[in-house]
Amino acid sequence: MVNQLQYLQKAILKVGSNGGSKATTKSDAVTLLFSAALMCSPIAFANTSASDSTSVNVESAFTVQVFNSRSQTEHLQLNYTQAVRLEQVLADTVANLSLLTVSNAATNQPIYWTGASLFQGFPHPEKAHVVTQLEKTAQLVDVDEKGSFQQLAEQIDQYNIGARVFTPLDYDFVRIDKSSNPMVSAQQYSEPLTLVVPSRPDSVWVLGAIENNGKQPWQPRTSASKYLKQAGSTAYGDNSVTTVIQPDGTVEQHPIAYWNKSHMDIAPGAIVYLSFDNLPTGYRHLNDEIINLLRNKAL
Repeated sequence: MVNQLQYLQKAILKVGSNGGSKATTKSDAVTLLFSAALMCSPIAFANTSASDSTSVNVESAFTVQVFNSRSQTEHLQLNYTQAVRLEQVLADTVANLSLLTVSNAATNQPIYWTGASLFQGFPHPEKAHVVTQLEKTAQLVDVDEKGSFQQLAEQIDQYNIGARVFTPLDYDFVRIDKSSNPMVSAQQYSEPLTLVVPSRPDSVWVLGAIENNGKQPWQPRTSASKYLKQAGSTAYGDNSVTTVIQPDGTVEQHPIAYWNKSHMDIAPGAIVYLSFDNLPTGYRHLNDEIINLLRNKAL
């Protein structure tokens, strides 16, 4: 069965990318498509659009686009003709990821399931609003604070932030935990889903009320307070706790003051966010809005 599926997928890809060949004609491709559907396997395309596939049932069909990173344009497209379990999507991703021809060395690295993420679409509907709020706040604060707001607005504007589906994506965990293995269907998601399965990054992002917003090298057993110190602490940031957004979107409060400091691990790809203290009237909820948005950042 596995060999048959691999043959079908390769044949379909050949037609999809070359427009037909001596070995496989377009009429042959249609036959192959229906054969694959009968075997309950997704039809996998590399770098094709939804219009390239032949759907058995338009109302129940849906698509999952798989990326190694949202910073890359090349992706794998899985087309399903009926609802499937999340486990099936992850299994098909692992089985077909080699179809990508991205030259980046990251494609040869193991999937970093801690940083895997599933999205309903890009960009996040609140992204533009948060960037605008930061730009407006920069005009209301003292001169020495202005730079941090402007830097953060620029950083967020550049990030790939989408509408994330918060569900466990670790393949082994999903397989053994029924509650983490929901059905995925066209009725739930009318637009193509985006699945990002990155390799492990070597950085963390340090953002907020600091002098230098941006990326820093990840170091094992390094505390939030040390990352903040390297980024340049300020007098207008929270001096008691900082927010750490782990790669899976989990939000944690890490103590950073001398009187409450205790070590908490920070994973590669996490975000360390230091909240702004004493925000102007009308912008008091801005820290919460930023944190909620950053949970949706794709690696």
